[in-house]
Amino acid sequence: MTYVETRMSVWEALAGRAPGEPLGPADPGLWHAVVDRINPARAKPVLRAGIECAELTSVRGSTYVMLRSPDQAGRACYLRLTPEEWQLAQLMNGTHTVARLVAEFARIAGRLAPDQVRRVVADLAGNRMLDELPVDAFRPLQELDRKPLPKRVGSSLLAAARGRRMLVVDIDRVITAVYRGGGRLLFTRAAAIAMAVLAVAGLALFVATWWRGSQAVFLTGGSYLLGAVVLLLLNVLALASHELGHALATKHAGREVPAAGFLVFFGIPSVFVDTTDVWMAGRRSRMLVTAAGPATGLVLAGSLQLVGLAVPALAPLAFKLAFAWYLNALFNLNPLLALDGYYLLMDWLEIPNLRGRGLAWVSSRLRGRPPAWSGLDREGRLVALYGILAVLWLAVAVNLAYRIWADRVAGLVTGLWHSGLGGKTLLILVVVGLCAPLVHLGVSALARWWRRARLRASEKEREADAPRRLAALRNSDLAGLSTQALTELAVQAHWVRPPSGTPMVLAGGAQHSVYVVVDGAMQARRPGDPGGTIRHHVGAGGVVGLATALTGRASALDWHTAGTTLLSVPSAAVASVVGPLPGPPPADRAEAEALFADTPALAGLAGDERLALIASAHPVDLEPGAPVVLPGPTHAVVVESGVIAMPDGVELRRGTLIGPVGDGSPGEVAQTRTPARLWIVPDAADLPPLVGAPTRLAGPETGRAGAATGVHSAGVYPPLAAPPGPPDGTEDPDVDRRFERRLWWLVLLLLLLSLLMTAMNLLPGPAWAEMPTDRVLLSSDRGTVTATIDGRPVRLAAGDRRYVARGTRIEVPVKAAGRLTFQGGSASLLCPGTQVEVGTLVTDAGRRRVPHGGLSVQAGRVLADTGSTSGAYEPLSLTVARPGAGDVTNNGAAWFAVGPDAVSVATGRVYIAGTPEMAATTSLSCGDGVPVPPPAGSPSQTPDDEPSETPSEVPSPSPSATPPTEATTVPLPPTVPVPPGGPNQPPATADPTTRPTLRPPPPGTGPSR
Repeated sequence: MTYVETRMSVWEALAGRAPGEPLGPADPGLWHAVVDRINPARAKPVLRAGIECAELTSVRGSTYVMLRSPDQAGRACYLRLTPEEWQLAQLMNGTHTVARLVAEFARIAGRLAPDQVRRVVADLAGNRMLDELPVDAFRPLQELDRKPLPKRVGSSLLAAARGRRMLVVDIDRVITAVYRGGGRLLFTRAAAIAMAVLAVAGLALFVATWWRGSQAVFLTGGSYLLGAVVLLLLNVLALASHELGHALATKHAGREVPAAGFLVFFGIPSVFVDTTDVWMAGRRSRMLVTAAGPATGLVLAGSLQLVGLAVPALAPLAFKLAFAWYLNALFNLNPLLALDGYYLLMDWLEIPNLRGRGLAWVSSRLRGRPPAWSGLDREGRLVALYGILAVLWLAVAVNLAYRIWADRVAGLVTGLWHSGLGGKTLLILVVVGLCAPLVHLGVSALARWWRRARLRASEKEREADAPRRLAALRNSDLAGLSTQALTELAVQAHWVRPPSGTPMVLAGGAQHSVYVVVDGAMQARRPGDPGGTIRHHVGAGGVVGLATALTGRASALDWHTAGTTLLSVPSAAVASVVGPLPGPPPADRAEAEALFADTPALAGLAGDERLALIASAHPVDLEPGAPVVLPGPTHAVVVESGVIAMPDGVELRRGTLIGPVGDGSPGEVAQTRTPARLWIVPDAADLPPLVGAPTRLAGPETGRAGAATGVHSAGVYPPLAAPPGPPDGTEDPDVDRRFERRLWWLVLLLLLLSLLMTAMNLLPGPAWAEMPTDRVLLSSDRGTVTATIDGRPVRLAAGDRRYVARGTRIEVPVKAAGRLTFQGGSASLLCPGTQVEVGTLVTDAGRRRVPHGGLSVQAGRVLADTGSTSGAYEPLSLTVARPGAGDVTNNGAAWFAVGPDAVSVATGRVYIAGTPEMAATTSLSCGDGVPVPPPAGSPSQTPDDEPSETPSEVPSPSPSATPPTEATTVPLPPTVPVPPGGPNQPPATADPTTRPTLRPPPPGTGPSR
């Protein structure tokens, strides 16, 4: 294993990112070192050559641009911009400062947006799309923040345990060859229909096989150890085919698959492919690539199940591999996790941060907090429906988990827990491996809880934590306040760490706190905006609610978190410390607010930004013919009244913005035609802070969409990282309405599925499914049952279960009751006071399996029900030996009682020493007169079940749903010769593909001892 040292560029430092890290503030020491060496205001960014650009259209009809950096395939970064931002980026040729770019963007987009321009520069830099600045005089920046070698090695080992790639290879040529060699045919309409039929048919067959209990998941050749190894290897194969589906779909979209490899995810081998290049292909291609992975598993699982049906010898392997595929698909389609299901829904709806916001809404409603359903706009209802879908999916997953536990894992536990230390160790490894994703989530959640608990504990020490709160305020937009004012705010502030997507401010509601963003970001939208719109994005150091606190007005926007750590300061405290708003007197301020609200070029500014402009602006009254002068390149003029004329004769009126020009000395730019009132904005290219003086060093910008190569980034999904700003007006409002209607159908479907599965979980499953064929399941129904296994007595309390083999002696006390369950569901009840010994246990192979069992009754009474509860099994062929009396056998499904000196038959064909025993009763009991129902549900006696002394046609006695094969005509002789060895001698088996004749088993002499 190697660790990688990456050189950090100046631009990455300016953007506040470490190499490969999409979000997060830069290290303060590193940032200040950069600021000491270069002034970002004087930097002239240069766009790298070779950047790939794709113009795409969103589902709502708006146009956007996806960029791909000109790096090697595995290191390429991706960024989403608006068409106007891309035009701005093309002006970055090394001749324009950031201030000039602000002016150019105002010309291109028709609005003033200094913060947006700086964010575009930071995003391009953080995604390696800008050339390096000259750094010849600087020593390597990585020396400023270089960690010791042991710490770096330890971090690499921990990252490998968490799932870091350990082996990466270039696989694009291989995938291209596979796609051209026939893989492209899988993406035709005919192939899609055929694969859908295979998937549905195979899934139905898998469910039937599971319910019939004819195949084991954890057993291979009667060994749990071999079964675990086989299942582990098959899981790697399932993951590889899943990733191959993603890769082929990426090639179908015309994009590259630059890398694939191997990793160990908490001890579980796994594989991956890099499909991020499909981000350049548009929404439909992204959805196809995301869906191709689970779809590949479903189709292959269904196909293999049909192969197993046609070739019984392959059925066990086919069932195990199908189980791995289905489990992988179930896990990947879970919308609660950032996997295929979540990204499929997010790409379909094109709403970012869908999971965090949806789950936050569900959590809020469960605690009775707003917003209620009636208060949601169209996008809010889509987000809420996603949260409901996630909860319903969780209900489905819980039902499936219970079914897997009850039908399979419980049998595995029964088989291994009592097999010594080795068996217990293997059981723990298998269960942990099966639940590895859940274990990973649990460990991660526990680690997060522990970190937060430590933080909360330290924050409770208010005095000790005061320096941290003060430092956060000093690194925010409030830094211009005096030290005394910041100290007063720090005393009343407290930390808030809400989950991602939590609504912190609701439009129209009272805002009692001002939030300082310490880490992460907060995003805002206006109610009624089209889905996916983000009007404002406030990163680390920004402040939300300052204007609301100072003006006392309600917020016009909804604000929610995006992986955020906040410092909450009471609004009243902020208003008290800051005092009245700086700037013009109240009368002039009211005029300016009305004017700036009517100015289209300022419409995209946040309330805080608009107030900051007003605070620094001042009015000027001019006579007709007076020149309109811009004092500097960053100044701007807003026309409040009158008419002014540009040098080319164009007349400008109220609501017109002139400037800034960005560089040079603009001087006279227009002349008044009538008496005019203008507002001069001195620093329009770099918005001043609303409060205090601009003394804080410019902090790192937190961009929108840096991407970790090869995987979806943890915080941001680049294709949906829409640049903040107002909607462009081209969105189709009917799209969200259609989405809402379809989501309601999905909710109804999942609700019905969860209810159906809950009802099915009330039915018993195949308890024998994970039991070796030479075992029988002993369980205690009441009291304590004692089983002597290998000479060692084992006590089973009520409800305990144990697999027992030939030679096991079972004693049932007078106040207890036990049960023996055979392959196929046949069961024998052990009445109070019974003593039996288990004889030979074997199951003939074939499409319909024939279980054979032997018991020897020394005392008490055994109620035997040989009917099968599974259509995959014939009725149990049971031989009950009685010392000093003839052996009792059956032919087909029967319900009878056997004691040392008495036999009672309720239904079916039963023989004593080969002689048919007539049914003499309609019900059986344990001698107490209380009727006992057949435990396996044998059919009631019919005229055809009456035994006959004469030859007769013997129909198939199995009540299974499987079409019976042709019955064999067997004359029933009065006696049958007894083969040597008695019931403990394994019976001769017929060809496994031929159904055995229904001749009564020969009597024996009892089990050997």
